Amino acid sequence: MTTNAPSSFPIARHPRWIACAILVPTLLLSFWFTTQVTRIGDRQEHDRILALAQTVTATLEPEQVAQLHGSPADAGSPALGIVRRELRRVRDVNPDFRFVYLMRPAPDRPGQMIFLADAEEANSPDYSAPGDRYDGPSDELFEAWRSAQAQVQPPHRDDWGRWVTAIAPVRDAQGAVVAVLGMDLRADAWNATLARYRAFALSICALVLLLEVFFLLGLARQRRNAGQLARLNGRLAQQVAALERAQADLTLADAVFRHTGEAIAVLDPQLRVVRVNPGFERITGWRGTAITGQPLPILGEDLPEIAPQILARLREASHWSGPLWAQRAGGDSFPVDASVDAVREAGGRIGNLVLVFRDVTMQKRLEDRLRELSQTDALTLLANRRRFDEVLEDAWRAAMRSGAPLSLLMIDVDYFKAYNDLYGHPEGDRCLQDVAAILSESVAANHPEALLARYGGEEFAVILPHADRAAASALGETLRARVEARAIAHRGHPDAGRVTISVGVSTRIPPHSEDLDELTASADAALYRAKQHGRNAVVAGAPAAAG
Repeated sequence: MTTNAPSSFPIARHPRWIACAILVPTLLLSFWFTTQVTRIGDRQEHDRILALAQTVTATLEPEQVAQLHGSPADAGSPALGIVRRELRRVRDVNPDFRFVYLMRPAPDRPGQMIFLADAEEANSPDYSAPGDRYDGPSDELFEAWRSAQAQVQPPHRDDWGRWVTAIAPVRDAQGAVVAVLGMDLRADAWNATLARYRAFALSICALVLLLEVFFLLGLARQRRNAGQLARLNGRLAQQVAALERAQADLTLADAVFRHTGEAIAVLDPQLRVVRVNPGFERITGWRGTAITGQPLPILGEDLPEIAPQILARLREASHWSGPLWAQRAGGDSFPVDASVDAVREAGGRIGNLVLVFRDVTMQKRLEDRLRELSQTDALTLLANRRRFDEVLEDAWRAAMRSGAPLSLLMIDVDYFKAYNDLYGHPEGDRCLQDVAAILSESVAANHPEALLARYGGEEFAVILPHADRAAASALGETLRARVEARAIAHRGHPDAGRVTISVGVSTRIPPHSEDLDELTASADAALYRAKQHGRNAVVAGAPAAAG
């Protein structure tokens, strides 16, 4: 009796079934992966523009926004000019956004929004004047107003085109919403970003499918040889392991892909360019084909100094990070946050370096703007009280070191309460702005090293380093005369019939004086005496007794 040996393992006899068993799940997985990557891209873009809108609202001055009523009367308001300048600045540093504006609900027509301020030039056909009604979709705008929560309006169409809009509320000091900020990103740009995410996912899936095709071709070539079944099974196990590793690589690729907006450069150990990504070309203006094999161009003349520091760190820890000043192809420099990672070969030797950086120009500008706003009086655009206190302390310390005199002028607008009562607070604000302009012009012309600040209310102050009592008194008289000569009408002034100021002057030499508070107290006392002596006067305090 004879027995017939099996010709082959069943899998080897049915290649079509094994192909289906591998390829169909892979195709389903590819569809799922592409969908997930696209969702990740959508969420990241959503979070990016939402965070940007919230950052912009932090730069706006709520008290200026609160003065806007959304009517044609706002056209002559100084607050509108200040707000529009800030909106234009935001748009200039974020060219991806076509329109930047402020809105609020229309008081006379429920369900409609009206414009408060627009970054567009007034002569532009796209400009929306204060009080113009917005006829586009407004649900998200009203929700931001009601809930005081920032959000992103998905792709929508209005009279200007198809957009994705970042919306953020502008709150006053009490937390009440006074306006809603809108920043319009073209829907085409949004969709193009999502398309890049999908393209990346599809390329990974195609690579996996190609690997599987090669495997299946190899299986087909060997299916007639039953003696090779064990090796085929081993190769199948290897392919499964390779697929698992590919899945892990997909996870890593997803983490890398989340940073595709950043610049990436692959370098050799001598910091010569091997490859750069599109983000690098977009941010720096350097074309990858032109700089491949060349020393990293963004460091310019600083390369010989910086390269040894980076390489020394990488030899120790395989990672370096820190701020740098990079150079664009056009020659201008810009700040970046950078990191460099070393990719080591089997023997531990550094094979390549991966440089990742992002342009932080806008962040630096916003920080500078916030710092400037925190030290500037919103009404007069002079230094505010915070800035005054900082400069006065610095000037006092400098005078302590040098032994030079330090003078302080305290200035008060005479009968200003009567001016407000007679003309109203808006005219009172304009009066303070006019007085501030006169004082600023005169101080700059006579003592450019001095600081003029709004001390509070209708009171101003001038810090005069290296100025003795006579020089300070002369400046005080110049300021008094200039304000009076401007002849700003003031029917509430019982003597002059025009706006005048009173000036108190104090001069101290720190090594021979008590302290900084005594300088301020002396100037205040001199100002009080000027008020007592009929106002529209300059009174200098007595010099401190020599210590």
